[in-house]
Amino acid sequence: MALNHFTLTAILVSKDAIRFTPAGIPVMHCQLEHSGQANEVGVARKIQMSVEAIAIGPIQQDLEQMDLGTEAVFEGFLAPKALRNQRLVFHINHIQLKN
Repeated sequence: MALNHFTLTAILVSKDAIRFTPAGIPVMHCQLEHSGQANEVGVARKIQMSVEAIAIGPIQQDLEQMDLGTEAVFEGFLAPKALRNQRLVFHINHIQLKN
């Protein structure tokens, strides 16, 4: 089985209202912004990006309690937004607030 694990230190810049799946599972979409550096072929590369993310189930409560502008380490996986929309969305399954 191939591994799909994504970790990103980012700031929560927006979050949508909670919605529920037909099965009653809470879902919250949000937008994360990352600013930092990555090493590419021995050269530091500045990176600034915005990432569309989603929290489904119990992790949604952690996201709901976060204030906008909060920095955290988000962990999860990347998946297509929908069957016919291959744009990637970050599915959050763990949040660790930064001090």
